[in-house]
Amino acid sequence: MDLDQQPISLVRWREDAKIGLFVHWGVYAGPGKGEWHQHEARIKPSVYRGFLEDDSPEQFTADRYDPAAWVRLAEEMGAKYVVLTARHHDGFGLAANSHPNAWTSLQPPLERDFVAEYVSAVRAAGLKVGLYYSPIDWRYPGYYNVTGAARPSPWNLEDSSDAFDYHADARVLKEEVYQAVKQLVTEYGPIDDLWWDGGWLAEEGLDADAAFFWEPGRFRDPANEWPVDEYGSIDDSTGRPLGLMGMVRAHQPHLVANSRSGWAGDYGVEEGSYVSTGPLRRGLVEKTFTIRGHWGYTAAATSMSYDEIVALVVNSLVRNMTTLINVGPDRHGEVPQDSVDVLRRLGTFLSECGESVYHTRGGPWQPVDGQVGYTYRGATFYVHLLPGQPAGRFTTPAIGDARVRRVFDVRTKRNLPFQVSLDGRVTISDIDRRGHRPDTVLAVMLDRSVVATDVAAAGIATADSEVSGNTAASAIDGDTATRWCAADDAVGHRLQVDLGRFVDLTGVRIAWELPDQTYRYRLDSSIDGITWSTVADRTDNTDTAQVHTLACTGTTRHLRVTVTGLDTGRRASIRSFEVFDRPFS
Repeated sequence: MDLDQQPISLVRWREDAKIGLFVHWGVYAGPGKGEWHQHEARIKPSVYRGFLEDDSPEQFTADRYDPAAWVRLAEEMGAKYVVLTARHHDGFGLAANSHPNAWTSLQPPLERDFVAEYVSAVRAAGLKVGLYYSPIDWRYPGYYNVTGAARPSPWNLEDSSDAFDYHADARVLKEEVYQAVKQLVTEYGPIDDLWWDGGWLAEEGLDADAAFFWEPGRFRDPANEWPVDEYGSIDDSTGRPLGLMGMVRAHQPHLVANSRSGWAGDYGVEEGSYVSTGPLRRGLVEKTFTIRGHWGYTAAATSMSYDEIVALVVNSLVRNMTTLINVGPDRHGEVPQDSVDVLRRLGTFLSECGESVYHTRGGPWQPVDGQVGYTYRGATFYVHLLPGQPAGRFTTPAIGDARVRRVFDVRTKRNLPFQVSLDGRVTISDIDRRGHRPDTVLAVMLDRSVVATDVAAAGIATADSEVSGNTAASAIDGDTATRWCAADDAVGHRLQVDLGRFVDLTGVRIAWELPDQTYRYRLDSSIDGITWSTVADRTDNTDTAQVHTLACTGTTRHLRVTVTGLDTGRRASIRSFEVFDRPFS
């Protein structure tokens, strides 16, 4: 869709933040039966408005709305960012929208800009500002039939006439979405995170299947059947109409967005109140769950237990995911007390064990479901002993050639005895699991970084051919969103790196531009940059993996990869060229 994902430098804050507070709040808090109540009960839009306009025990009054209190809860629970539903599927917006068909809190009876107050409170506390936005709007029957094809009438249709124009109704829906998003990214200052939801149509298929309608990429098609005219934006440099994310990026160039608009997104989402299992996640992934019934306020529900929440959080952390934890304030704007209490308790744990959480990464070893997982930062790795791990001593995987400086219980800071075997495994003794059974965290401090450092990052890269904007330096900048690319599709092009010093080589890792392609190549090494010897010959390669890990040895200063074969229509192009001088994987 002609829109690149944000570089690592702009998404790293989410990896470091680890914990966020999600807030689902809107008219659905009135009846207190969750955010899908209108849909599940098949309440017509005109009737649903009564939860805002009619005086009753189910009226959404927002009379105790205090975003500063929400922010205090975020801080107390250990969250570093907050995400608020600017609009959910019922179509009621908490922010300004000048479209003539908009339905927002700025209109009577509330006449308040809840998003403006929220953004101000979050920003004042130094937390990152996130906004959730759903393009779904149950006020529009056209959402269920954007083309106007012959289909059964949807549940939200109030006009029983056979002449209802679904196609035109869908166009107004789209116009309103573009106007709302345009104002969100132009009237509220810097927004750090945009949490899309509901990019699908008629609640069918995938978000990407609806891209023909929403046009979520960089540009819109001027010939699209559902134009948005003045409600959209135009790209200043090209004069072309901007798509949803193109408009967002034009006004908020540093914002990151998830993958639920139909565009690829800067990060993925795993949603649900289940404990994550399996391996470390690749790329940037966020786990999100709600702790009390539905996502929106559920009067009859009670909060999850502390142990359940810790299990969800920790099993996400050790799989290298951030965690976004949801609460649903009531119709007045107050978070239920049982939710507040359990999140404050979570905050105590995160404060005591914060060094094993914030600014860490999951790994370097794979977790064992229900038993143990790992996080690391710098020269320290953290062992998270979960309830399923047997009591007694614990032995880590091998730490290679590193030496152990200290082992301690993170919560109590008590030093623990340890032994290192000949094969480099660390056995830790005298572990007290009674203090915090949901997650006993141990720290192992080494004399060097936990993971091998890429020594090419400090070098100088050159190439015999490159495209402007895709230079050789992009291959060693540590960012897989950038790349080196040759200027044509000829074979024989070379990328060369001067490491700046002599290195005892242990291996090289190459990330090619695209997956499912066959790149054939040769890796050569040189002491002086003049005389070369081959250290890895992949000229007959048949492996279509995007990332190639090459174990190779010898002393070198210069490395050169020569592309000897390409699939038809492809160019020599490398996203990442990493060089290591100690054991790595």
